[in-house]
Order: sequence, then C-alpha cells, then structure tokens
Amino acid sequence: MREGSVPDQDKLVVLNAVLRVAARHPSLLAPAAFEDLSRALAAHIKFASVAVLMPDDEGYQRFYTDHADPNLPGTVRFGARIPFDPNFYQRVYVEVRPYICDDTRLGNEIERSVGEVGYRSYVAVPVRSPDGKRPLASFSVTFAEPGAARHAPVDIIEEIADIIGASIERSLRSARERRLAMILDTSGDAMLAWDRSGRVTDANAAALALTGHTREELIGRKIGSLLDPEPDPAVGLPQPDARLGLVTRTPAGEARRLPVAATITAVEDDALVACHALLRDLSAWEASEREVVAHLARIRELEEQHRTLLDNAPLVIFRLDPRTLELVYLNHCAERLLGVPLDEALATPGFLCGVHVDQEGAAAYDEAVLRARAGMRSSPYEARLARRGAHAITARGTIYPLVGKGGEVVAIEGLFMDVSVEHAARTRLIQADRLSTLGTLAAGVAHEINNPAAFILLGLDMMARMLDGPGVDLGPTVSEQVRHMLGELRDSTRRIVDIVRDLRMFARAPAGTRRIAVDVNRTVESALSLTRGQIIERARIVRDLGDVPPVIIDEGRLGQVLVNLLVNAAQAIPRNAPGEPAVTVTTRSEDPRTVEIDVRDTGVGISPEILDRIWDPFFTTKEPGAGTGLGLSISREIIERSGGRIYVESPIEGEEPPRGARFVIVLPAAGRGDSSIPPMPSTPPRSIKSGVRVLVVEDEAPLARALAEEIGRVHEVSVAGGAQGAFEALTTQRFDVILCDLRMPGMSGEAFYEKVAADKPEVAKRFVFMTGVGFGADVERFLAESGRPVLEKPFSAEDALAVIQKVVTRHGRALGPGR
Repeated sequence: MREGSVPDQDKLVVLNAVLRVAARHPSLLAPAAFEDLSRALAAHIKFASVAVLMPDDEGYQRFYTDHADPNLPGTVRFGARIPFDPNFYQRVYVEVRPYICDDTRLGNEIERSVGEVGYRSYVAVPVRSPDGKRPLASFSVTFAEPGAARHAPVDIIEEIADIIGASIERSLRSARERRLAMILDTSGDAMLAWDRSGRVTDANAAALALTGHTREELIGRKIGSLLDPEPDPAVGLPQPDARLGLVTRTPAGEARRLPVAATITAVEDDALVACHALLRDLSAWEASEREVVAHLARIRELEEQHRTLLDNAPLVIFRLDPRTLELVYLNHCAERLLGVPLDEALATPGFLCGVHVDQEGAAAYDEAVLRARAGMRSSPYEARLARRGAHAITARGTIYPLVGKGGEVVAIEGLFMDVSVEHAARTRLIQADRLSTLGTLAAGVAHEINNPAAFILLGLDMMARMLDGPGVDLGPTVSEQVRHMLGELRDSTRRIVDIVRDLRMFARAPAGTRRIAVDVNRTVESALSLTRGQIIERARIVRDLGDVPPVIIDEGRLGQVLVNLLVNAAQAIPRNAPGEPAVTVTTRSEDPRTVEIDVRDTGVGISPEILDRIWDPFFTTKEPGAGTGLGLSISREIIERSGGRIYVESPIEGEEPPRGARFVIVLPAAGRGDSSIPPMPSTPPRSIKSGVRVLVVEDEAPLARALAEEIGRVHEVSVAGGAQGAFEALTTQRFDVILCDLRMPGMSGEAFYEKVAADKPEVAKRFVFMTGVGFGADVERFLAESGRPVLEKPFSAEDALAVIQKVVTRHGRALGPGR
C-alpha cells in the first residue's frame, strides 16, 4: 500500500470500485460481499485483510472479515463476538475519530492472538449512518508489518467507510424486517388483520391453526363470521384482552365456539388495513388456570417442605442485607449448632463475624462478605466457630451474592458446614504422612549409622583378640585400661545402635494393623530412649517397671502414644523448677487380664475447667506452632481401638502442694508366653567347623574387609564390592553361603537376589541378607516373601558364623561351580 495520501485520480478509482461492490450486494455483512470488497480493494491498495466491527451488546462487538485464514484463532473468525477494547471504543464510537494500532503484539489479548499469525498493525475508522449523526460500526484495514498502519491513507479509508455506511444500515434494516416477519409468522399467538369493510386481509400461521381454516379460506372472509360480538372495523376495541367468542372449525369440519382474549388495535396510516388483532385461546388458558391453582397449592406445599428442609439441614444458612451487612435470615439449625437463640442472633450486630474464634477466620468472613456486596464470589474458607456452652467447631464457609435482573446485588447469602470430622481426618492424614516420611528418613539414617557401627564393633573384637595374641605384652596396668576402654567403646556403640533400632516404632505406616504380642517394658524403654533428651533438661527419669505380660497391639502405635505422653510430661515441667522435678513411668499387672502403664509428672498440672477438653481434637494450651492439639485425641483412639482405655488425673492425689498430672493406660494382657509369631521349623544342627566357601557382597569396603577377616578365621571368604562383581564370582565359582547387603549403589541386594533366584534358584536359597535398615514396610515385605535369614547390622562375628552354619546345615554344600 502506498504510504501517505492517495492521488485524487487513484482515489476515484478505488471509490468507484467500492460503489460497484455496494451496488451488487444488498448486504455487506455477508461473506461473499466481503470477499468481493476485498478483491476490489486489493487491485489498488496493499493490505492484509479488511473487517467491519458491529456493536452487538454492552461491551461486545461482532467481527466480520474477508479472510478465511485457518491460522486465525476462533475468537476472530467471521461473525465472532469479541469484547470492546476501552481505548478503541472511546476513540471510534465516542470521539468518532480513527484508531491506529502500530503493533498488535503489544495490545490486548485479541490483538496479540492475531499478531502471532501475521496481522501486525491496523487502522479503524468510524462507519457513520447516512445522515452522518451517529457511528454504526467501524471499518478496519489490517497490515502484515508492524507500524504500517501509521502510514496508511486514512482519508481514503474514511471515504470508503462513508460509502459502505448506507449499505450497512440498509442491511441492518432489512435484517430487522426479516426477523420481524419471521417473529410474526412463527409467533404462538394468533394474529388477524382486516380492512375498513371488515374483510380479513392477513393472518399468521397461529391464526390458521386456531381457526381451522386455510389462508385462502380466511382472506376476504367477514370478520363478523369469526368474532362475536363483531368489533367495529374502524376503531377496534379500546380495552385490551377483551373477552370474545371465536368461531372455529374442527378437523372433522364441525363449527366450534372458543372463548378468546382479543387485543384489537385500529391502524390509522394504512390504506389496506383498518385493524389488527392479537387472539389468545382462553380455553387453554382456563385449563392452565386450573393447573396453576393446583400448581400453586403444590408450590405452597413445597415451600413448606423447603422451609422445613432449610431449618433441619445440618448447615448454618443465612442471608445478609447488602446495604447494612446485617442478618435478615438465619435457619433453625444455626440455633442448634451455635447454641444461640435465633431472635438474639438476628438482633446482635455483626453476629456471624463475632462467632469466628480466630482473627484469620473473621478476616476471611469479612473479605468474602465485601466481595459478595461487590457482586463477586469468593472461594470457600475454613474457620473455627464458637458454640455457646460447648467446644468450638471447624466449619467451611461459602458466601455468594444474589444478583437481580439489573445486575444489582439484592442479597448476600451463605452457609457454614460443620467439617470438624473431615478436618480431623485430614489432619490425621497429614500426621500420618509426616510419620511415614519420618520412617523413610529413619531407614536411611539407620543404614548410614549401622554400617560404620558394624565395622566398629567388628574392629573392637579384632583389637581385643590382638591384645590376647602371642607376643603382645602391654603390662597388666595398661592392658587392663585398654580392655576397659574397648568395653566402654563397645557399650557406647551398642547404645547408638539401640537408639537407631528404637526408631522402628515410627518407621511403619501409622494406619497399619500389624498387631503382635508386644513387650510393654521394652516399648517403654524405647520411648524413654527417644525422649530422654527432652526430659533430662527439665527433670529426672524414674523407672518402676514391673514383671508384666505382653499385650496385643501395634508396637509402633503404642510407642507413639508413650512418646506423646512423655513429651507432654516434659513440657509440663517448667525449666529450673524448684524441688526435685521428675517424670515417672510405672508398669504393673494387678491381675492376669490387664496391664497398666502409668506416666506421671510433677509439672503444673491441668486446670479443672479444661480437664474434660484435653481429648478433643485440636484443643491445645501450647503456644502457636508448638502443637496441633491432636496428640491426646489420637492417643485415646489408638488405645481404645486396641481394646483398652486411657484416663487422666490432675492434680495427682497425695501430692503436696497439689500438682502434676498422671495418665494411665490400661490394656488387655495377651497372656504370658503368648506370641503371634509361630516358631521356625528347625533341623538338628551338624557341626560345621571349617571349609565353607562364603561370598560377602558389601559396598562398604572397611566393613567388608573386617567381616572377611573375622569369618576367614574359620571359612574361605571372597569379597565383592557390589552386585556386578558378585555376578562374576557366581559365574566361575561355587559358594555355600552368600552374605549380601540389602542397600548397595547401582543394583540393590533385593534386585540382585531376584535376578539370581530367576536364573539359579538353588543358589538363591543360600542367601543371607545383611541390613543396616531393618525396618520399613517395603523391607519387611521383601524379607518376609524371600524367607531368607537376616543379620541386622551391627552384628558380631559369632552371629555371622552361627547363621552360616544354619544355612549349610539346612541346604548342604554347593555341588559345583558356575551355573
């Protein structure tokens, strides 16, 4: 397209081409007309596309274009409805001036979408009505290059818009007339027209159907033969909906009189028509009226049922005045759920905001109400609501506006649903996930600790033997000191190992149902081991563990309860408390059917007014972030599901001054000697002194060397640093026993075993697994399914030699090398 203005002679050519297109097409708002216009302009002007945009609705316009580009987004195809850009609207329709976009890629969403497919700039000018008083539409010319619109000949584009204005107005008027004719002919109401002599001149399809006559039979018929009384053909009827009789013909040809409501209007400025009438069959209306009466009775019944439903639904349902934001309706369930009479609630300013216990909940309520007053919806929120004479509940609130036909907010409605149970369950799941994560981390920590611990213990045993070997003489004093030091090192290492093993109670999923005969005192010791660091900085630990039978329970769940009680006991004792603060754990069995675990402290105790509330979910007296308020609730659930009970006493009877708290767990005893694990079948052992070929598969090189040296005192040992080396050794040699670590880089011990079991099942029977983990659902499942012996790190050389002897006793010596 040439930049700047177009010479007059070229301008005349372009305008004549546009005039010819407008003359050929009765409507320019059709695809064929746009294609014709585009071809006519393309012969003289360089552009990418042309379009007409018609205002369609408040904030929207219709888009008509010459281009059928498949790359165009659906939002700008022919006839698409797109939103107005405020700047575009102001410029074209208010100021009635051209609008230029230099780069569509920097514009609104619609402009960016067309810019991405190559339409980079455009100029839009108003299309005025033929009288020039108002803009009908806008005419747009689009260019492929950014900035091209700035150099477009706006003057000729404006003249083109003036030429097509008359055609567009004619198109709109013709379309309206066609729509009106279609509406009249398809209307469900019967319409008749007659001249001043009282003869019918026109009738729509509904009139033909109502009278039972064809159009030829009606045209020219006297209106008096149809309507009784006959209306005055000159003035019609002054009152609307007059009751008349309409003479109709049935399909059988019989005449029938129908009551009709008629609105007859005189026509003054039409030479052919004197009156036209709108007729409605009242017989159908009368039947409908009877139905309406029955329906209204049903509505009243449903309204009563609806009111009953609202009042009895387990929801707080309310309505607010959008001006004052005060309550105007509250259902009866709110009275039961919140414990406040309806009259009092409705008369209390800011009642619903006031029942929110936490500041965050009140802020969420206020924000949702203000958004609703502005006509916007808010996402549901959760908050704690106060209940008069009872514990607070957790509720989910939903608040929304009721918008009238004019778009104004006529009311604000909302509801609160009691989700305390759901919230408790969700929080328990979070706690369960945390415990599961703790178990996973504990398994990894155990592996990393037990591997070096195993090496240390084996090394200490080797050092002890070396001190007793020939040629070693440290003297009696030094020798005794070294042996004492070795013993203390061994005890300290075993203490580290015991602490790691005590983490087993948190390694399994809390929702598990693995109930076994549990040693209560052992579980107490494990819980004390884990909580010792929190207790000793505040109080001393007192144990009074009696000889009690085992109980049937999930060991991890019992440990979880004890750890929770011990941590609570420690936190109840202030730092630097006077006297001799203590946390005491007692186990006893006063009869053979029950076992009691007593956890008491000398702390501040529990005040009487909250003593009954400590078991409620989410109730806590701790600082924010220090607790969830679920510990005691979950603990009681665990104990009760296991057939026991738990109760509290505070202050403790006999304490002077009154202080402290005492939690007592009572569980049914499993019976002495009971066990949920059946004994393993055994074969009478044969003494195997030496000559057993052992393959040690261990990625920790120091541990592998120490283990090989210790076992090598009795048997022949080969070492592989991983699964690949073990595969190569099994290919060329025979081994009576394979000691295999479970966790190794590259290929795990589990994967290695499964591959050997698939290729050489006889060799797989000779596996003994070594693990520094020893717990976790996946590990326990694999070990149970494989049925192979396990050496839990750290273990002594004697433990390894004993399990080697058991394997060879059961399966004998390997018969030959390789496969």
